[in-house]
Amino acid sequence: MPNLFSAAFIFAKTRLSAVFTVEAALLMALILPVLLSLIYLGFLDHDRGVLQGAACEAAALADNSAPDKARADKLRTLTEEIGKDAVLVSRSLESSFSLSKDFVQVSYTGSMKVPGLLPRLFGRETLPTGRTFSRKLFSPTPAIRKIRGLRYLSSRLNGKEDTS
Repeated sequence: MPNLFSAAFIFAKTRLSAVFTVEAALLMALILPVLLSLIYLGFLDHDRGVLQGAACEAAALADNSAPDKARADKLRTLTEEIGKDAVLVSRSLESSFSLSKDFVQVSYTGSMKVPGLLPRLFGRETLPTGRTFSRKLFSPTPAIRKIRGLRYLSSRLNGKEDTS
């Protein structure tokens, strides 16, 4: 059994811990940029998800029963309000929409500045965070009329009178 208080044992243990310190320092130089890149990609993914959700929400809230001018005004205020407060790192956000008789498209565009030495890993200074959502406008009135008609026919066939 080695003598724990001998100079040779203490010197060997100190030298061994110094080697681990140098190796850890070299590894951290490689691990930290990768870790920071993953964190910033998480921020980018979060912002893209928020903008996609905001575009979907604004397109879905476009009131189908309103006249075209009122619908355009409502959509303009919705695209300006929704989603811009929830983003983490996106800057210079802009919203736009396109509205036709039976189709709506909402777009958010922005960019995320890549900090520090990470642009060398990503290959550019900024990453785009814009998202677009489009959908066909749907008027629920004909479907509601059909459902009410089927309910009325069903109640008549079952011998019940339904006046609603």
